[in-house]
Amino acid sequence: MDDVEREGRNPLLNKVYMPRGSLLEFGFNGGGPATDRQKTYLRALLAKHVGDPTVEAIRDYMNALRDDPEMTIKVCDVSPAISYLKSLDN
Repeated sequence: MDDVEREGRNPLLNKVYMPRGSLLEFGFNGGGPATDRQKTYLRALLAKHVGDPTVEAIRDYMNALRDDPEMTIKVCDVSPAISYLKSLDN
């Protein structure tokens, strides 16, 4: 099992990527590569909520994606994470 698969199986990510439990896999498998702006915004939100176990699970998952030369961080990876992190501010 590679790092991306191992980090992606973290149950804390279910509420981020499958909030209603309706997806078979994380994300919606689309949207193309995430822009630098999206990734920078995600990093800022992750830094704002450092220490939260779910936030750290998101960080670990994104780091695993980044470190895997065969993977690309896509909109479907970033968008649900941004939505979840923004909900922590409410």
